[in-house]
Amino acid sequence: MKQQLKPIIIPVIADYVLSPIVIYGEDFTSINFETEDEEFGRITIQNMDAIKICRGELPPYDDPTEINDYIVGTWVYKVENSEWLQERYRYEKKYYELSYEWGNSVEEMLTDYTHYFFRFHDEFIEVIAKGFWYEQAKESFLGKPLTKNHPFLPIENCFTDELIIDDKKYFFKYNLSAVETLEKNTQFCQQKLIEVWLSLPKDDFIEGSLRIKNIKDQTISFYQPTFGKAIIIKKGIATIDDLKNYLKTK
Repeated sequence: MKQQLKPIIIPVIADYVLSPIVIYGEDFTSINFETEDEEFGRITIQNMDAIKICRGELPPYDDPTEINDYIVGTWVYKVENSEWLQERYRYEKKYYELSYEWGNSVEEMLTDYTHYFFRFHDEFIEVIAKGFWYEQAKESFLGKPLTKNHPFLPIENCFTDELIIDDKKYFFKYNLSAVETLEKNTQFCQQKLIEVWLSLPKDDFIEGSLRIKNIKDQTISFYQPTFGKAIIIKKGIATIDDLKNYLKTK
């Protein structure tokens, strides 16, 4: 099957002429740019596997929208039938299958990762990652931390619930955003529903989080430990009771 671009519509539109600045770092990788309405935008990458920055005005993939139903302002795409993604999967499977990501399966490269294409005037940026998030502000994001309530950050709310299992005491922080909004936003990246903290003698520790993701247009709820293998909880939106039942049996 042919590689081709599928548009992803986001509310932040990059200026068509100006070049972006890519920041690659330990905390997060970001694409920084000026917007069409003379503000500033930033794309942050979730669980990046690979990145390419290339010169060129024309994309190296078929773009059906250019012929049929071009959408004004479109500059972010998914590369369907990506050969690069298959290449990265084969590499990870060959060299790291038995030690892949805290016991997770390398097969997630084919289910959870996407080949993204960000198009600018005379260059384009390609990324293989689990997702991305966008921000916009009146000032540049260069050198600045992620903004409040960014999905990559810990949940800021206070503890609102607890659970005691044997000698372990768990506390929970809820994402106060509407579940419908979080589910809609999974088209861009994974979203946290509930954060789980474990009470320790000297300090509290983020044990993991209940998250949702979008796999082939279906919402999946899963528990992601801070260190360890992700566990699927259910199809659809899981509740606090589903989470507590998992913690009681894990």
